[in-house]
Amino acid sequence: MSTDTPDIVAALDATDGTTPVDDAPEALDAPLDDVDAPLEGEEALSDPGKQALDRMKAKLRTERAARLAAEARVNDLTPADDAERIAREAEGRALAKANGRILSAEIRAAAAGKLSDPTDALTFIDLSQFDVGDDGEVDQDEIAEAIADLLTKKPYLAAQGGPKTPKADPSQGAGGRGAATAADRFAQQVGNLI
Repeated sequence: MSTDTPDIVAALDATDGTTPVDDAPEALDAPLDDVDAPLEGEEALSDPGKQALDRMKAKLRTERAARLAAEARVNDLTPADDAERIAREAEGRALAKANGRILSAEIRAAAAGKLSDPTDALTFIDLSQFDVGDDGEVDQDEIAEAIADLLTKKPYLAAQGGPKTPKADPSQGAGGRGAATAADRFAQQVGNLI
């Protein structure tokens, strides 16, 4: 037995797998069969040294097998899988955006005439509570119920007095005298001659 055996055993026991083996990168790429090949000076080790060496070899086998399995999983992902996944994600985002626009338009249309400003419905109603069907339809009853609930909670948002009619502009038209009669037109012509 060599005097270096306790030092070798202590060094092998100290390698618990948490520290990388930087000085032997070629050992990581060696085939799995090379792990069991006898090492130089292995015969000179005592039983505890051989046991530590066997533990190290077993750990190396396990880590190498795990690394090879991980590399195989990475290689199994083809660019086509990534392209399909990206396309599905893009389609999902586009569909969500289109459904949001459909829902906003439906809510504004349902709020017209009920709220003084129909866009207030978009501010105060949680749009995530509504689902847009595959055909692009939204449940109108749910929207009407949500608008009615909004009006009970915030009555000041309600439209006042029905639809607004524009006020007459006095600078336009006949100035409020009504339609000119034949007598009015005759009087105007006579006034122009005098």
